[in-house]
Amino acid sequence: MTYIAVDDHTTEGKKLVAFLKTQEYVAILEEANDTTKKAIKDVDAGKVKKVKNPEDLFRQILGKQHV
Repeated sequence: MTYIAVDDHTTEGKKLVAFLKTQEYVAILEEANDTTKKAIKDVDAGKVKKVKNPEDLFRQILGKQHV
């Protein structure tokens, strides 16, 4: 296998990726954006909220007055 990195922030890069997506022998692996990468690191570090149900989630996020 050969791996190629394409800058898809350029017009040419977008065109190349669009073309490659039409080829059945090509697999496109897209890198996660910075927000997703940070969220994954937070989960790995144990920085998560534990909730019992949706109401508990909103209570933790918005405060008791919003539930």
